[in-house]
Amino acid sequence: MTSTLEQPAPVLAPEERGELTKLEAIVRQGWAGFVSVGEALLTIRDRRLYRAEYKTFGDYSEQVWGWSRQRAQQLMDAAETSQTLTTIGLHPENERQAREYKDAAKVVATLEPEMQVAVATYLKTATGSERPSTSQVKAAAEVAAAIDAHGTVAHPDTGTEVPFHALTGEQRATALAENVTNGTYERLKRQENHIQTSIQQNNSTGKGGWTDWCVSYAEQQLTDTQELRIVVKKDTSGNAQVQALIVDTESHSTVAFGDTAPYLKKAVMNLVEEVKG
Repeated sequence: MTSTLEQPAPVLAPEERGELTKLEAIVRQGWAGFVSVGEALLTIRDRRLYRAEYKTFGDYSEQVWGWSRQRAQQLMDAAETSQTLTTIGLHPENERQAREYKDAAKVVATLEPEMQVAVATYLKTATGSERPSTSQVKAAAEVAAAIDAHGTVAHPDTGTEVPFHALTGEQRATALAENVTNGTYERLKRQENHIQTSIQQNNSTGKGGWTDWCVSYAEQQLTDTQELRIVVKKDTSGNAQVQALIVDTESHSTVAFGDTAPYLKKAVMNLVEEVKG
């Protein structure tokens, strides 16, 4: 005899079973709708619609879709990132683009709506691109997040310092847009100066090239908790792809990264361009 009774499998209500069927059909549509796929997985996970047949969402992901929990999480993250970026007028075309904007989107998600509008205005007018760099998006969002709603700003008409909350709606929007534009420009300029200083110091010491840049940048710009990593792995076609990135080892967040490339030098130079903004 056993001292414990086997628990019966949870039963989904008819409406839950119907919703699970509908959501799984969305997932089967594949990459063409990566946002819909991620959103469907989020709903299945959050409402535990897998529970009738699987103990965990990880088990469900692996046995139904052949995805690891990590792969499913990437799809869900891409969907959440894309949802957030719509608030500032950005629409990633694919999962890779959404993944690149992930850290920037985390900052955007913390902003009040009027701050998001200011960031969107900056990106539209200052960058002139439908796909600004991750540095531009993250810098603008961080500048907006740092604006003290209880502090003072320059009045958009007179230039005198006034309490931010004393401005009218239109004046607030103008002041925010100006602060985000100026602050983002200054932040990106500092990043560019950092990389230029690194290059100049390389030249003055007789060093040069992309390999020496990695060493010099690490010595001069990285904090004690940051690492410059070069990651090499195969793509879906079996070809090697390289990516250079800067990672904070405490928060495990990616500080900056360049686009993937088929060889080392190009990958590092992509990171150089990203750090420069």
